[in-house]
Amino acid sequence: MEKQSNTSSSLMSSLSPQSSSWVRGTCIGRGCFGSVSTAISKTNGEVFAVKSVDLATCLPTQSESLENEISVLRSLKPHPNIVRLLGDGHSKEGTTSFRNLYLEYLPEGDVANNAGGGIKDETLLQRYTACLVSALRHVHSQGFVHCDVKARNVLVSRSSVIKLADFGSAIRINKPTAQITPRGSPLWMAPEVIRRECQGPESDVWSLGCTIIEMFTGKPAWEDHGIDSLSRIGFPGELPVFPVTLSEMGRDFIEKCLKRDPHQRWSCDQLLQHPYLFQCHNSSPTESSPRCVLDWGNSGFDLEEEEEVGRGGEWRSELINAAMARVCNLVTTGGAIWESDGWVEVRSHASVKEGTTMEYSGSTRVESEYNSSSYPYDDVADDSTIINSNFCLYICLKFCLFAHVIRNGQNYLFYAVR
Repeated sequence: MEKQSNTSSSLMSSLSPQSSSWVRGTCIGRGCFGSVSTAISKTNGEVFAVKSVDLATCLPTQSESLENEISVLRSLKPHPNIVRLLGDGHSKEGTTSFRNLYLEYLPEGDVANNAGGGIKDETLLQRYTACLVSALRHVHSQGFVHCDVKARNVLVSRSSVIKLADFGSAIRINKPTAQITPRGSPLWMAPEVIRRECQGPESDVWSLGCTIIEMFTGKPAWEDHGIDSLSRIGFPGELPVFPVTLSEMGRDFIEKCLKRDPHQRWSCDQLLQHPYLFQCHNSSPTESSPRCVLDWGNSGFDLEEEEEVGRGGEWRSELINAAMARVCNLVTTGGAIWESDGWVEVRSHASVKEGTTMEYSGSTRVESEYNSSSYPYDDVADDSTIINSNFCLYICLKFCLFAHVIRNGQNYLFYAVR
């Protein structure tokens, strides 16, 4: 079996620019365009997809569609949400000659089959929609119209990233002529396409709205009643039924896509700014400034910790244990002697009994020992016991707070242990 190919530099290092050896695998798709099979490189065993038409038996439209897709994908700049072109070529397999298009292989298949009965997680639907709008925006900015946006032409990667595929119907953006030839799948066509008026970026946006309904419900936005369906889409002014279980923001997004007047439809640039997708973009994890030290779980000190694990980890662990032991001692013992400098006298035992108020002094040191009952839960307790208990609780909480940030710096640790 001889196979000749023209390839890009990113052909998974398995196909050379001149020729390649690969083995055709199982057929994973078949339609009016031809067939799609998996293929395995004999060089390194990597898998890719091959879209092929039998040159002896194919219809002229099939060959034209494949050549058109090859031409469009060559013209488009790479985009993370568009299936990647690997190359193209001819092969002779037995007595059959094929024209081939080599594409990256996405094993999860298309959204229509992957989602089954529809995407019930609206967050996932938002993410898919954002990827699809981004892909269409790129296609339109390169001067093309996809013309066949639907769930079966949206492929899913293992990382749940979707990619727009099947550019066989794509055309360059041209000024509208007297009458056009509709391209694409009828149930996803925009009204102006069915009326043969024009087919531009606005038509892709209509198809996008139908595709969102399809992805969410698991079935096309319009029921297939043959020519009657085309009449309903093109002329009476009807709209497909919006899913009632979709959020209000989601229904508003679809409404912006499904304006019957193409001039009133939002562009992909506008759709990317819609709150429905804006929320999706801002739902990704981002770092924010801590509101307090308890939020400061991951700080720059973590890097210092990693660097000093070998030389200071054990020492720091001992100090942490000492701090924890001291906190436990404060909670379980009857009292404590505070011998650290800098304590401010706020209220004395005498002031409680006499009802007098003492002035706050920044330089006064608490010299008296706060004694509490040997059994901290006595039914009868005087004011000093209440003060001691409350003050101990305050100090314990403060020590717990410092213990939480001990791991973020040695200075905090020394202060907590003192």
